[in-house]
Amino acid sequence: MDRLSLGKLISAFAKMRPRLQAVAKARTGCSATAEDLMQDTWLKLENAGLEDNAIRNPAGFITRVAQHAVTSHLRNQRRRNEIDDELTDILWENCDLVSPERVLIGRQNLKAVRKALDELPEKTRTIFLMNRIDGISHRQLAELHGITSEAVYYHIRRALEHLADLRGELAD
Repeated sequence: MDRLSLGKLISAFAKMRPRLQAVAKARTGCSATAEDLMQDTWLKLENAGLEDNAIRNPAGFITRVAQHAVTSHLRNQRRRNEIDDELTDILWENCDLVSPERVLIGRQNLKAVRKALDELPEKTRTIFLMNRIDGISHRQLAELHGITSEAVYYHIRRALEHLADLRGELAD
């Protein structure tokens, strides 16, 4: 673009910018976005590479470029929102929402687990809880209770089998 054409565009754009920016703000709802779109418009005008006689109506040309920038931005924003919504649906699809019903079910299940643990022999329950809740190893439990590691394994397996039966009942 030669100096004369660039000069016409600079002058016309400077005069039109406040109105174009107001229209962009009205369409996008955001002052910062409107400002960015005016910058984009200027960059598109500056890089158009047109000859002096190719622009007979600088105001019309600038208006068209600005409208295209706003429309393109809105189209891209709508598509980004659609992608965000799709992604949100995918990510949260299997999440259980906390509801009074889910809270009640959770409390009932916890009560059932406590009851099942209470049904176990005292030594089995103690070894199981010390291993699974307190994180004490089989070897340490064997030393504490004066039994073999195999016996610790037996007590823990017995508790797990009992809880597995309960899980089967709860699932039905």
